[in-house]
Amino acid sequence: MDESFGKWLSIIHRNLCSFMDNAFPGSDIGHGPRRFLVEIALFPGHTQEEISERLLMDKTTTARAVKQLEQRGYINRKRDPYDRRRYRLIPTQKGEEMLPLVLEARRKAHIALSHGFSEEDLAQTASILRRMADNAVRLRTEIGESNH
Repeated sequence: MDESFGKWLSIIHRNLCSFMDNAFPGSDIGHGPRRFLVEIALFPGHTQEEISERLLMDKTTTARAVKQLEQRGYINRKRDPYDRRRYRLIPTQKGEEMLPLVLEARRKAHIALSHGFSEEDLAQTASILRRMADNAVRLRTEIGESNH
């Protein structure tokens, strides 16, 4: 096959990131931390590890985003009363106020990306992309394990 999946996924990703950054001019967080903020705001009280698993992200990237969100006043970390080693992530008022704006921008991006596709096309595409994402995570995990 001559076409690279990565090429097309990269083009989509770069343009979506640019759209999201332009939707929030002057924002003190980028598109990466905004993804984490959405998960934390939608699932308050989840741990950093749970958010990492939900987004299929590595722990280092999650820790960096959580630190930035906390430093900029979008979330707070609360010690888990049952397991003092763990912290629960809670959005602040600033974080909660950002949620509907981010969700609206995501909705607009979804409408633009799905333009001209039938519901069946979209369902099939989502299924294929989900399977590819699972394969990519498995590939990253296998490489990480083989290097240790």
